[in-house]
Amino acid sequence: MTTPLAYSVAIPRDRESNACIRQAYRTMKSFVAVHFDLSGKGEIGFLPERAMLRVIGPSSCLREGFEVMFEERVYNIFKVDLLARCSLMFEPTRVRSRAAAACV
Repeated sequence: MTTPLAYSVAIPRDRESNACIRQAYRTMKSFVAVHFDLSGKGEIGFLPERAMLRVIGPSSCLREGFEVMFEERVYNIFKVDLLARCSLMFEPTRVRSRAAAACV
């Protein structure tokens, strides 16, 4: 009889989670985040108030979380912390139109 060594399970993501990806947020309060090094060891840190976070994708370590970029480091945060303790930053329309014009 054979025993599988590992299982692969796809975790479905809801639309709200997908909508957050590639968005920029500003923290309204300081809160905890986890930075994982290459060996997988986690280091707890605090993201300061008024910090700018860029969501880069779903967290590979937290089921209900995101990976965010802050000061050139990747942190893992829970979705509830992102939505409750951060505000979405909007780019001015002029900036987006200049960027599009520069690409043409």
